[in-house]
Amino acid sequence: MVNTRAILLATFSLWLVNGNTEEIKTLVEFYSFTCSHCASVNKKLETYIASHNIKYLDVNVDTRDEAVPTSLMYYIAIDAGVGSKFKSAYFSAIASGMPAYTSDTLKYVVNQIQNPKLVTLLNDKTEQQKVSQKLQYANSLIAKYHIQVTPTFLINQSTLLEGEEVINQLSQR
Repeated sequence: MVNTRAILLATFSLWLVNGNTEEIKTLVEFYSFTCSHCASVNKKLETYIASHNIKYLDVNVDTRDEAVPTSLMYYIAIDAGVGSKFKSAYFSAIASGMPAYTSDTLKYVVNQIQNPKLVTLLNDKTEQQKVSQKLQYANSLIAKYHIQVTPTFLINQSTLLEGEEVINQLSQR
């Protein structure tokens, strides 16, 4: 049996040893709301990004039709300043047994994070176009990098690393 964790740690260690200790300026996280590993690194990742002033983009790899409304609402929540609350609330809802990507789960989460700006953006045509473009860009990244595993991290648009150990190791740097 292959020890995936050991392989990921070795890959990350090689990345560091091979002169790749440059400052991380951009980070793309490919995640799924149904991934327990993504949920477990969520808070640690938020803390790391905030403390290192990193340009961050997170991309939901679940592109099935039923997942699209959640992804769109998440991007609106980001623009309304409640993206991290949305993501945390959604992960919590799934962990408590609510089914992913249903209208009931989405309504439940939105009711927890709703603010006046979110309400305004929900009805804004410009926001809807902007969010649709974000979703198209996210889908193009998934296709470009052939993402199959979550969480996967694209560091500085050049290094692709898989697994929650990436954030654990980065947090210890």
